Amino acid sequence: MIILQMNAPMRSQGYKYYPDVQKIILSKCAPCHHTDGAAPFVLDNYDAVSKRALMINKVIQDGYMPPWFADTAFRHFNNEIVLTLAEKNILSEWIISGKKKGKAKRAIPFQLKSSARDSADLVFELNETYHIPGDNKEHYKIFIIPTHLSDPAYLNGIEFVPGNKKLAHHARIMIDTTGLLRADDGLEVGDDSEFMRKKVKLYDPFYHGWVPGNNGVFFPGGITKKLPANTDLVINIHYAASPIDQEDRSAVKFYSSKIPTERRVQTMILDENWVVNQPFEIPEDTLIKFYMRSPPVPYDLSLINVLPHMHLLGQSFKSYAISPDGDMIPLIMIDRWNFNWQYTYEFSKFIHIPKGSFIYTEAEYNNLSSNPINQNQPPKKITYGWGTKDEMLNVIFQYVPYRPLDEFQLIQFQK
Repeated sequence: MIILQMNAPMRSQGYKYYPDVQKIILSKCAPCHHTDGAAPFVLDNYDAVSKRALMINKVIQDGYMPPWFADTAFRHFNNEIVLTLAEKNILSEWIISGKKKGKAKRAIPFQLKSSARDSADLVFELNETYHIPGDNKEHYKIFIIPTHLSDPAYLNGIEFVPGNKKLAHHARIMIDTTGLLRADDGLEVGDDSEFMRKKVKLYDPFYHGWVPGNNGVFFPGGITKKLPANTDLVINIHYAASPIDQEDRSAVKFYSSKIPTERRVQTMILDENWVVNQPFEIPEDTLIKFYMRSPPVPYDLSLINVLPHMHLLGQSFKSYAISPDGDMIPLIMIDRWNFNWQYTYEFSKFIHIPKGSFIYTEAEYNNLSSNPINQNQPPKKITYGWGTKDEMLNVIFQYVPYRPLDEFQLIQFQK
């Protein structure tokens, strides 16, 4: 009780929605639970929150919500959504004491951090509506969208907008500048498709990634990402299984910089090829850890964000750098991997990675029959693949070449 009182002293009159609860809800719940958001219902006003108060109390006490999995003791992030003990106590006390409304001194409507959300310069939809078959099977589709840009665009933000929020599970956007993949529009990943067979060298094999809750990626002021002229967007969308026919017309929004910038975002992808304890195979009835090491970093980098990626058997993930002086630089640690929530984690400050450093990743996979989300019962050997029942090990960093004092700058994202 002493600890609870120190973190959230109780008041005799109890907490009220205005002003105590609203600010917590708007900052920690509404980013997903808003109109047209990733969550299935809205939590941005008193009536909606009061209606689901008992459920809210349970999921926050169980740690199920908000869905944040990176260890904040290992590394803090700019976009982390974590309830403090004090905030949990305020919400619980408010609910238990009768959900008093209070009076709002002034209206505080929920607003996404991205003030540019309604002013995308470039919007590209799928070429035509995709008809998702109601065959109770997952589908991994490849869509090719020509941009027909006559000049390069320099972006400070990228957002994937799912057209079918119930079935679109995640998406990966790649960049092709050859024009050779256009005939592959609408093909299924895993078929004997042109996309897999031609093996065209992509300009960027991981330009942007989306999962529910990933509300777009924006870059710090003065930094942009190049979208080349005549780019074709290569979009891989994973659709969940459905018993009935449905439709999707997803889109990609690009936000161009309004001012000239000198620094360009670049991408570093570390994948299964960098695993040191090969082969990347997960035997049946096995709990196994893979260790991945990058080549030496060729020049000083300033990391902006990181996106880890595994599939259903992933259990834990840890990535860090070791500098030439032997210093350990923590990057991200996730003790409880969750396939359904894979964020782009934005660093609070630029992370300086000195030239000659190595980036290490440790990833554990659970292929035991006791794993409740193991899709194979009895378990079987799993290897690399794009399908949910296959496995992957990726860590994607976006960065700019280092400039002196970068590591001391708080990153102000253009939102």
